[in-house]
Amino acid sequence: MKHQMVLLYYRSILHEKQAERNEILILNHKYRKTAAVLIMAVFILTGLSGCGTVLSEIKSTADELQKKPATDIVSAAGAESGSVSESGTDAVSGEKYAYGTLDDETKQVYDEIVYAFSNRETVRSSTTNVDIIEQAYQAVRYDYCDFFWIESLSYVSYGKDDDITALEITPTYSMTEEEQETLQQQIDAEAESMLADAPTDGSDFDKALYVYETLIREVDYVEGAGNSQNIISVFINHETVCQGYAYATQYLLEKLGVACTTVLGRANGETHAWNLVVMDGSWYYIDTTWGNAQYVYRSVDGEELSEENILHSQYMDYDYFGVTTEMLLTTHEPDAAIELPVCTATADNYYVHKGLYVDVWDADTVGTIIQNGYQNGEEIVRIRFF
Repeated sequence: MKHQMVLLYYRSILHEKQAERNEILILNHKYRKTAAVLIMAVFILTGLSGCGTVLSEIKSTADELQKKPATDIVSAAGAESGSVSESGTDAVSGEKYAYGTLDDETKQVYDEIVYAFSNRETVRSSTTNVDIIEQAYQAVRYDYCDFFWIESLSYVSYGKDDDITALEITPTYSMTEEEQETLQQQIDAEAESMLADAPTDGSDFDKALYVYETLIREVDYVEGAGNSQNIISVFINHETVCQGYAYATQYLLEKLGVACTTVLGRANGETHAWNLVVMDGSWYYIDTTWGNAQYVYRSVDGEELSEENILHSQYMDYDYFGVTTEMLLTTHEPDAAIELPVCTATADNYYVHKGLYVDVWDADTVGTIIQNGYQNGEEIVRIRFF
């Protein structure tokens, strides 16, 4: 009896703009076998293409790959990190935010993905549920800003008839291990340079504001910037888009001991990325991209900056530094994949913290703020009216 062997190649892209481009390519060839039909599928998950940047095409094959038991992976990774999950299973990621929102089964798969990325290995997953792999991968993308050598995550499924019997996690790399090591050294050197004057003994607010202002001052918003979906664009090229700003903000804040994760979603109808940060014990949102007036005024014009807006672009915008969930949701829409906290604190909102917040009109208060700014030599005085 003749049966068909089906090789199913499916590209699943986590980017709404590219949804129409998803393809299913089915290659059929005949072979002789008396058993049931064997199905092997390759799924590729690519990252969010932030601020309208289109990802490059990814190709993968379904060759047989080396397997490593998931239990060995998590145990080894956990031993290196020294962290243990509440369930008692060794865990890779300790107190990472998105990791903490997952159930135990998804945490296990998350750990397997992190191990695969960190060690450049293909691993056999502990799950055969593709939805769990996609959920775990999204959480990894929130928590880890430094996997700049990863192009995408592929998983190969093996099954009999319609049943999946095994899944393998297969990273796709954008560079060799030698290139990765060289770039890591360059990134570390530049990050160290950027943090040279950081207030290491200051409050979380002081540290976050330093990182925010430093990135806006030293990195230009450039649509089409190379490697804009990872930190290479920031620390090597000093040109990026929202994904690069968010990952770089997270990268530097973590070095300063400030808890931070990247949030993926949409803003004003466009794909976007920003940060969830703990400042002095409370959660806040920070959008470094929107702090860069180059981005703000290019978005208004849709072209090169006008002469008037070149003047405006020299100043930083603090409207999205330390905002609440209520304020954020007026313009931003986080993806539903990861549960986020309700941020209600206002003490470390930029305007509140700096004494520039006015909730009831009072001419004397406003006059004092303007006078203080003038006496301090400020070229522009910011006041926020809530």
